[in-house]
Amino acid sequence: MEVELKLAVDGDALALLKEKVLPSIEGEISGKEKEVFNDYFDTPDFVLRRRKIGFRVRTQNGRYEQTIKTQGQVHGGLHQRPEYNIDLEKPYPDITKFPSDIWADDLHVEEINQSIQKVFTTHFRRYEFDIQLANGRVELVYDVGEVRTDKDSVAINEIELELKDGKPIILFELAEILTTHLPVRLSNTTKAARGYRLVKGQFPAVKRLPKFLSLHIEDTTEQGLCKAITCALDHWQYHLSIFVNTGELKALTEIRESMSLLLQGVSLYLPVLQSDDLLKLHRQLLLLTQKWKWQDDLQSIGRLRSKKGAFSRRIPKHSDILNYLQGRKESLLSAYDPMARLLSKESIELQLFASKILVEKPWQEQNSGADIPVRKHANGWLSQTWQTVMQSLPNTGTMDDGKYLALEVLLKQSLTNGFLLGDLFTESRGTFRAPWLDLQQGIGELKAIAFMRDALSDLDIDDPAEFSQWLDEKSTALLTVMERSRQVAMQAETYW
Repeated sequence: MEVELKLAVDGDALALLKEKVLPSIEGEISGKEKEVFNDYFDTPDFVLRRRKIGFRVRTQNGRYEQTIKTQGQVHGGLHQRPEYNIDLEKPYPDITKFPSDIWADDLHVEEINQSIQKVFTTHFRRYEFDIQLANGRVELVYDVGEVRTDKDSVAINEIELELKDGKPIILFELAEILTTHLPVRLSNTTKAARGYRLVKGQFPAVKRLPKFLSLHIEDTTEQGLCKAITCALDHWQYHLSIFVNTGELKALTEIRESMSLLLQGVSLYLPVLQSDDLLKLHRQLLLLTQKWKWQDDLQSIGRLRSKKGAFSRRIPKHSDILNYLQGRKESLLSAYDPMARLLSKESIELQLFASKILVEKPWQEQNSGADIPVRKHANGWLSQTWQTVMQSLPNTGTMDDGKYLALEVLLKQSLTNGFLLGDLFTESRGTFRAPWLDLQQGIGELKAIAFMRDALSDLDIDDPAEFSQWLDEKSTALLTVMERSRQVAMQAETYW
């Protein structure tokens, strides 16, 4: 089993690695450099890739080795995958040489061996350091090169910490040293995954979280928390990579969603799985999420400028308003510098700490509630936040925009708890959540209207009074729809 922590590197890190990182590690260190050439193979219809199998032939120092990596797990940057290596006399693949028991029964190895072909290559300079510590041994490698197909290529610039002996926790201890001196971030993407994306022309795109966190009815409380943390970190790191490589602003929205999900997941489970580390993570998340409140305005600007949605018939057709919104957007990005915030030591170390908690499971030392089925807590947890929301809503009368805006945080917490636990209740959960989700959407539009109202004094438009009246009409119409959704939501039967 290969156990390693992957870190993407931004910029040239070799000098800092040698001058700052290695001297600060207490252990015996030996190093070497080599050129590594890998050819990755698959069938024309990508049978191996569909099975989450990576197959390569490596050439280094005149020696040849073929490697199979089968499906494993990735938890917040920590990769665990079964790996099988066989020496070759020549650089030609032959998967029949691997032990037969590593293959699924329905995989026709002989047929695959006849049809495999090279699909992409990797070529990189590897700086390899063997680190013997008091409590284990780790191989640190820094790879610089490229993944290449016949038509395209993408850079490789990453550090891998592979556990050779000891417990996985020592990988995180070394990673903490790396983050102190180097511009690194956790990565959940392998070289092989990047190669397949190049081959298929499929580049990472912004994606929403799933409708519900995947849970099984028999999952323990510990498993529920670990799945929540893993989901949030994976979503975060996926979109961090997109933003770093493309600057796509929609990725920022998903990163903030990841932060909120991680915070609510920890908040939900903390009373049961109490530990000092989990409490520390909770405090760090509270501080970090507050520093991203400015993104409310960025999202409002996005709604207002969109050619689809509630404001598409008016605002996108007025160049003066669009220019104003563009200027406000650029001012926000300049003032808050999201790239610097995302790559800050605070942000990277928080992700690393959350990943470390997944491995250490510190609550096991301080309480005995980890093995209790999460299903036993779910009803109470869902009822608690839902009742808090219900108590904030009037049984009679109507709500104005101010009251809806004040409801936002509570509603978000309740809906996130539903995301975290809803998979335990498959009947009618979607019907119940739909009107509440409509209210959440409506609150976002109310915030955009409020943003536009505040901007009226800065706008240079022909008839500000008419535009203000239009905003009032939009708000009134939106509140009418939201009130209908609220009535439906308040009368719905809970699904837990």
